Amino acid sequence: MKIRVVPDLCCGAQRCVAVAPDVYRLADGYNVLVGQPDWEVPAGLEPQALRGARACPESAIKIIEDGS
Repeated sequence: MKIRVVPDLCCGAQRCVAVAPDVYRLADGYNVLVGQPDWEVPAGLEPQALRGARACPESAIKIIEDGS
């Protein structure tokens, strides 16, 4: 599984980090993955990655399933 954070959508609400601190990080209040290439979620952290994506009020975090 990979994740992508869409720069134009991330509003800095920081909910992703609140529910999935082992997956998401912040810099200047925004997800550090904003504008970065798709990031491979480490094995075992997929549930956290999903929770963080669901918590985003702007739906800025996109989940990319393997093979997509």
